[in-house]
Amino acid sequence: MTIAEIAGYWSDRYLNVFMWSFGLSLLLTFISIHLLPRLGIMDKPDPRKIHLHPIPRMGGVGIYLAFVAPMLMMMYFDKPQEGIILGSGIVLVIGAADDIWGVPAWLKLLGLFGATFLMSRFGVISSLPFHYLGLSDYWCNLVLTMLWVAGLCSAINALDHMDGLAGGIAVIAAFSYLAVSIQTEQYFWGLLSVALMGSLMGFLFFNRHPAKIFMGDSGSFFLGYSLASIGIMGGWSIEPVKAAIVPLAILSVPLFDILYVLVARRLDGTTKSIIESITYCGKDHIGHRLCRMGFGQVGAVRLVYLLAISVSISALTIRNAGFEESLMLLLQIALIYVILIIVMKKFEKLYGKDKVDAPDSNK
Repeated sequence: MTIAEIAGYWSDRYLNVFMWSFGLSLLLTFISIHLLPRLGIMDKPDPRKIHLHPIPRMGGVGIYLAFVAPMLMMMYFDKPQEGIILGSGIVLVIGAADDIWGVPAWLKLLGLFGATFLMSRFGVISSLPFHYLGLSDYWCNLVLTMLWVAGLCSAINALDHMDGLAGGIAVIAAFSYLAVSIQTEQYFWGLLSVALMGSLMGFLFFNRHPAKIFMGDSGSFFLGYSLASIGIMGGWSIEPVKAAIVPLAILSVPLFDILYVLVARRLDGTTKSIIESITYCGKDHIGHRLCRMGFGQVGAVRLVYLLAISVSISALTIRNAGFEESLMLLLQIALIYVILIIVMKKFEKLYGKDKVDAPDSNK
């Protein structure tokens, strides 16, 4: 087959998978909105949250099924994809159990590690050259992969604090994955990205403000696991440093959000330890802070989307840039976050950090 024929072959499959994922997600999410209240699976308002009335949660189940079903029906998968599908299924079950009954943090972490180990047996594991340091490549990469998956699951879970925020950021990341997969002709990698985009966009139709359903821990854990594992599956660059930097930059918004609030909580005395900072739930994430600055939920979410798009474009440019250009782009990304921190801290200094706009404001 010629390059054009191969591209056409995969374009058809991308379109098929996207349409099936999107359509199934719309259908399953619609069903979930009406079924979950009957099962009593609702996210009730409390002082730590900004919604004012009970909303169905556990929308992640529909996202997962819409992600997996088209590839299974059309037999579009290889061994690494099998590992990701199986591992993400385990993570989904853990998240769903947490949505319904509540699961201890240690058990969730153990489940994430188990799902990551299973995935590694299918070849989805980081491939950094630790042997140059006299260390075992396999064991060091396994530990690194486990930490990467657990960290990103926590970051996406923390980012899911406003209508459409976590899902929209995941769509932007998946689109960035797709762009690199097409450029590098890694078509199975692109297929996973397309399926994730379709399943999320169908869900976002109902999750945008004012949300009719939340993804819950089932959704945020599945998203974190999927983005982490698909990111590892892809061949980002033949240069190990770029291969590590580019996916980190693409996913830097959720990573920045969780790291910033962890540090801020310790510095301002909100929490007394790192463990308490991790488990603490408060209105101090990026979206909350932008909302307090007067943007409202919709404006805050759009600004975070814009931030994610900006850093993703820089990250994709780094992949094909020389050393000096890559360094300048990294500095640009860092500068964006520094400016954001300065603006947020300046606002808090002038107006205090307890000002909160009406949570259902559309401004």
